[in-house]
Amino acid sequence: IQIMKKIFYLLIPILVMSCESDKDNTGPSSDGFDRSKVLSNSYDNIIIPAYNEFNISLINLDDRKNTFINDINEQNLSILRASWVEAYKKWQAIEMFNIRKAEQINYARVSNSYPCIEEQVISNINDSISEIVSFTSSMLGATGFPAIGYLIYGNDSSNVLINFNGTDGLKYSAYLNALISNLVVNTDLVRSDWMTARDEFVNSTANSQTSSLNMIINDFVRYFEKNVRTAKIGTPIDFFGSLQPKPDQVESYYRADICKSLLVESMQAVKIFYTGESYDGNNNGEGLEDYLNDLNNSDDLMIAISNQFDDIEDKINLLEDDFVLELNNNGRERMEDLFLSMQNLVTYFKVDMMSDRFGISPDYEDNDGDGG
Repeated sequence: IQIMKKIFYLLIPILVMSCESDKDNTGPSSDGFDRSKVLSNSYDNIIIPAYNEFNISLINLDDRKNTFINDINEQNLSILRASWVEAYKKWQAIEMFNIRKAEQINYARVSNSYPCIEEQVISNINDSISEIVSFTSSMLGATGFPAIGYLIYGNDSSNVLINFNGTDGLKYSAYLNALISNLVVNTDLVRSDWMTARDEFVNSTANSQTSSLNMIINDFVRYFEKNVRTAKIGTPIDFFGSLQPKPDQVESYYRADICKSLLVESMQAVKIFYTGESYDGNNNGEGLEDYLNDLNNSDDLMIAISNQFDDIEDKINLLEDDFVLELNNNGRERMEDLFLSMQNLVTYFKVDMMSDRFGISPDYEDNDGDGG
């Protein structure tokens, strides 16, 4: 049965989709849709507000870190943890915008590459690393939210307090400070770049590899495919491998009861960008859905995408809040059903919307069987 599922999954692009009755439309319409409206709405009402909120949460995390380092006790640790959870949730809304300065400094990778490589973190602590100057591949899994999670949760609170109060306590404090300071510095760089880029970003609407519109739509699709579908769901069930559950591969392994909430936040970010709804939920501007609506013969596709969002939400609601418990208690079946539902949406986004309707070619390659 599992082999048949994987074969079906790999054949998805070949199968006739429910929305493919209008397959003869193989490129963007020429009816004059103002593509800059998508960019201006995304910039003003989604990207900048999301970065501002994330920045506030980081400032709070940095303050709580300082309080904890100066007075290491259970209460301050609990407050630090709460601020880490809040910042981690806010991060989900900005991770997809991996262009410009963010791409240059590997912002997403340094901030949220998981699972945490515990051995590398301990090695860095033993080496008295107190500053992360630049990101290299050897640092993968030893920086950002996953590494912070390991330091402030570990196995239990008593061990964490022992680590920070023990012989190497100053080294632990120095590395925790380095991790959070790195997030703050990188966020300042990326946010400052965005704050000065409005005209350049909004006016770059051409159908070219380097235009803002093409890059951000590619990053949107790639984010959903790679960072949501695969990283949050596919990897923990090892869909492309043995199909044996790997609970240690979940996001937020050291605080696994927020796995589902992080997934919900990321799906909300995906839906907001697609529909054009503002980050605060108070306005509904121009999004990719509006772009599709302006094109000929896209009604079936829009309905299919809307239904797929609903199906994904229903399947997420079935899961435990803690994905480690989900895998240990229920096996991989429910997460695999969610993965396959997400894969349908990947195909709608990547093949039907981006390539066929918008005429934008994927700028990344894979062998996932989604036609891109």
